[in-house]
Amino acid sequence: MIELGGNEHGKNILRTCALTAALVLGLTACGTQEPVTVRVGLTGAIYEEIWNPIAEELKDEGINIELVQFSDFSLPNAALDSGDIEMNAFQHHAYFNNEVETQGYDISAVGDTFVIAMNLYSDKINDVSELKDGDTIAIPGDASNGGRALKLLESAGIIKLKDDAGTNPEISDIETYNVKVEFVEADASNIYSMLPDVTAAVINGNYALDCGLDPQEDGIFFEKDYDDDSYFCLIAVRSEDKDNPVYKRIVEAFQSDSTKQIFQDVFKGFFVPAWE
Repeated sequence: MIELGGNEHGKNILRTCALTAALVLGLTACGTQEPVTVRVGLTGAIYEEIWNPIAEELKDEGINIELVQFSDFSLPNAALDSGDIEMNAFQHHAYFNNEVETQGYDISAVGDTFVIAMNLYSDKINDVSELKDGDTIAIPGDASNGGRALKLLESAGIIKLKDDAGTNPEISDIETYNVKVEFVEADASNIYSMLPDVTAAVINGNYALDCGLDPQEDGIFFEKDYDDDSYFCLIAVRSEDKDNPVYKRIVEAFQSDSTKQIFQDVFKGFFVPAWE
């Protein structure tokens, strides 16, 4: 048996072991065992169903997660870039990439979380075949979610996009209207409230769930399979912090069997793990 505390060599080993343990557990980025607080930006109360158990688990490791809610998609990346929060978890890759490109944010994706469908909902019709000329459809006004909505409507047979429309098509990229609908663009977080005033609306899945819609029961057309990770949601941090062991530990805790069970139990399997 080796006596680790009885000489200088032993003390050095103890110090090394203590530092390694702190890094493995993710207690802090600098190797001390002081508790740390990590503010995580979200855009919907439903996400707290996922993050609260993770926060409870990590509390025992000295990581205190503070959930910060934002009212719309335009805010969490700016808050992350400016240092008002340390992480955010609200967006998919298409939105993230567009934000980094257009806003110049120095932020990085550090782990995928889930994919949640964007579907078509209506209070007035039960099937897309009931749409007629002059009907109105509300879609998100930002580039990535708006483009995703147009792709959904193309798969529903309502429009045909130009072949060169690109990843984030715009209304101007519509080549053919199979039904001459009119589009109303709005912030993604506000579209649910517009349902009484339009014929149909394309609503992000998180907002649909947050507003009490059942994606499977209430939708009239559903997003299909995904060709790439464009609509996989992610966790982002400032680029300078992407190797921080605390943040890596948080990602690890999210990408767990426990989180998969929450997807199944709370969201009826509608949230699908994107890290596998």
